[in-house]
Amino acid sequence: MSRPLRLEFAGALYHVTARGDRREAIFEDDADREELLGVLAQALARFDAGCLAYCLMPNHYHLVIETRRANLSRLMRQVNGVYTQRYNRRHGKVGHLFQGRFKAIVVDREAYLQEVCRYVELNPVRARLVKRPQEWRWGSYRAHVGLSAAPAWLDCGQLLGLFAGTGGAGRRRYAEFVAQGRGVRLWEQALRGQIYLGDEAFMRRLQSRGAARADSREIPRAQRRSRPRELAHYVLRSADRDAGIARAYREGGYTQSAIARAAGLSVSRVSRIIGAHEARNKT
Repeated sequence: MSRPLRLEFAGALYHVTARGDRREAIFEDDADREELLGVLAQALARFDAGCLAYCLMPNHYHLVIETRRANLSRLMRQVNGVYTQRYNRRHGKVGHLFQGRFKAIVVDREAYLQEVCRYVELNPVRARLVKRPQEWRWGSYRAHVGLSAAPAWLDCGQLLGLFAGTGGAGRRRYAEFVAQGRGVRLWEQALRGQIYLGDEAFMRRLQSRGAARADSREIPRAQRRSRPRELAHYVLRSADRDAGIARAYREGGYTQSAIARAAGLSVSRVSRIIGAHEARNKT
């Protein structure tokens, strides 16, 4: 069976997983877990990407990653490669730690951002490692609901902006949303073509833009984008603010949370502006 294509483009949202070789453990202690999170933080900064949710399991990990550039493969090679080197050096081992290449599913953010984050944060509960997600230390749930401080590299604002913001009300609503998701069969309901989490229209839209590529060494012409203009150019200097916000997201690759901060709006308001602008411009 052939490997599924990679999809890489500016502004993409992914559910990323990597498993231990032969499904063996990828962590021996908490120091290893801290090491992986440190490597992830460095890679996100280097490759200009964001993380919206994460969960470290005993023999694999889950990430919800947003890329500002078409560079997910480079980012993940950095994460897995550097962590493997440090793990082997620390434990006196050699060879592969991860099972082949990482798996990435591109997510329709408008329909499934909340769902995919919920899925990631319920992993320890589904695996019966804990009874409640807040009992699992090595994930983003505790930060999202205000039980622990969020690391600087975790983008809580974009997710919680869909639940009334980062204050108490938003965190409570998100906790309620997660609690309702234990029986949701996300992949059976919405996964298409092995790499799309969204409906048929979402899959066709991505296919039509020519974003697919066969492996991590070759990037098609459609993905070779010049560096976008500054965010202020789109948001503050545009005669039509809403059109500028939509261009910042689609052309510039800026996250909705970054646009919201620049425009002085909520993330949910920015999301509605982008959706309305796309609807008006559909042919």
